[in-house]
Amino acid sequence: MTKRRSLASILSIALIAVACRPPVGGSVEPSASSIAGELRPSKEISVTVHLPGAPDVLTAPLAYAAASETIAAAGITLKQVAPTAGEAPFPLVASESRLQLYIATPDAVAASVTARDSLVMIANLQQKTSMVLVAPASGAATAANLSGSTILVQGIVGDEVPLLALLAREGAENVTAEFPADSSIPLDLTPLYDGTYAAAFLTQYDGLARAQEFISLESGLPVGPDGIKVIDLGDTSGVRGLAVWMEKTAAEDEDFSIAAALILIGLTDGLAFCRDQPGECAAVFEQGGETDRFGDSLAWSIDQFNASIWPAPQGVLDVSTVAASGFTVNKTILERAIANLPAEIDRIGESWAPSGIALPLE
Repeated sequence: MTKRRSLASILSIALIAVACRPPVGGSVEPSASSIAGELRPSKEISVTVHLPGAPDVLTAPLAYAAASETIAAAGITLKQVAPTAGEAPFPLVASESRLQLYIATPDAVAASVTARDSLVMIANLQQKTSMVLVAPASGAATAANLSGSTILVQGIVGDEVPLLALLAREGAENVTAEFPADSSIPLDLTPLYDGTYAAAFLTQYDGLARAQEFISLESGLPVGPDGIKVIDLGDTSGVRGLAVWMEKTAAEDEDFSIAAALILIGLTDGLAFCRDQPGECAAVFEQGGETDRFGDSLAWSIDQFNASIWPAPQGVLDVSTVAASGFTVNKTILERAIANLPAEIDRIGESWAPSGIALPLE
C-alpha cells in the first residue's frame, strides 16, 4: 500500500530553491512495505520534472508525489525544475540514471521539432484547457477587435497555436503572440495594463487571478473583476490542456518505464490530495517559499486548477481517449501505474465540486 505522509513531512521537502534552476521536491526515508505492487527498478533513478513555467499550484501535487514513500522505497528521487530565461523548452538530457519528464501541452510539443520527434505522452494531466483570454476593461470587447494587435501568452512556444486559430475563427486577423521574457518567475502583467499588449492568454488558475489582483496604475488598488474583460472565444473544447511526457527511448527502457509508472502513481495520489484537502494542498505550496500568493488567493487558484482536472470520468491522467495529432501517445506506462495503484486512491472524483471560494481583493 502507499502511505500518505503528514503535512509537516511534506513541507519539509517541498519547494527548495537553489541556484537558477530551483528543484521543487525531494526524497524521504524509504519504507520497504510501501512499494506499490511489485514495481521497483533495478537501480536508483533520479527523476526531474520540467515545469512549463514558474512554480504555481501544479507544484503542490508534484511535491506531494515527491514525498511518497511508494517512490522513495523504490529508490527513486523526484525534483521539479522551472525553466530559465533563454533555455530551450524541452532540454533533452541523456543519462543512464536520470529520467526526464516534461509537463507541457500537446501544441507546445508539436511546435518543437526536437520534442515532437523525441517525446511521447504518458499521461493527460488536464481534462480541459484552463486558458482564458483577458483584456483590460477599457480595451477590446470582442475577439474581432484584436485584429492587428499583440497578445501576451502565459506559456511556451506552441501554446499560441490554438489561440491564433480561435481568433481567426472569430474574425481577428494579423494577431501576433509574444511570451514572457523569463517564464521562471511569477507573471508580471504590467505590460497588459500599460498598453504594451492588447490582451493576455492566461491560465485560469494563475494568470486570471494575477489579472484581477494587479494593482491599478491609477488607483493603487486591485483592478478586480471589473477591471478586466474575459473575451469570448466561442467553443474552446478543442484546446488541449497540460500533459506529462517522456523521451521515447526512455519509455523503451524497463527501469525508466517502472520509474515513470511510480511517478504517475505518486502524482495521482497528489492530485487526489489537492482535490480532497485543498487547504493543506495550498499550505504545501505556500510554505515552500516559492509563491508570491497566499491564503484564500492561493486556495482560489487550487479550486480553479482542480476544475480543469475533476471530475475525471475516465480516471485522472487518462490517455485512452486522446486523439494524437502531431505527437505520440504511450498508454502502457499509465496502464502499469493503474494496475499497481492502491485501491484507496480515487481516480474519478465523481463528487468533486468547486468550493466557491472568492478571490480576495483587498
